[in-house]
Amino acid sequence: MLDSLGDGPDLSLFLGPDDMAEFVGAGAWRDRAGRCRPALLYVLLHQRGGETWTHACRIPPDRRRGHLTLHLERALPGDRRAELAAWLRQRMGPRD
Repeated sequence: MLDSLGDGPDLSLFLGPDDMAEFVGAGAWRDRAGRCRPALLYVLLHQRGGETWTHACRIPPDRRRGHLTLHLERALPGDRRAELAAWLRQRMGPRD
C-alpha cells in the first residue's frame, strides 16, 4: 500500500458530506511498543450539528485486500488541521 499511493485509500466510510481529509505524509510511525511501522497519515475535519472536530489519523498497510484500518491518534475541537498535521509530522519517521 505504501509503495504505490495512487489516489490514496478510500476514506468515504469515515467522512460525512461536509467533512474533509488531508494527506499529511507517508513514513514510519512508532507504535506504543516502540516499533516503527509504515503508515499513511491524515487529518480529518468533521463538521456536524454546528460542531467541528479535527482528527489526526494513521492508516497502516493491511495484507487483506480491500481492508482499511484507521487509527485515531488524537482529536481536538475546532478546525485544528494545521496544528494536528504538524503534530503528525513531528512523530513521523523516514519513509520506507
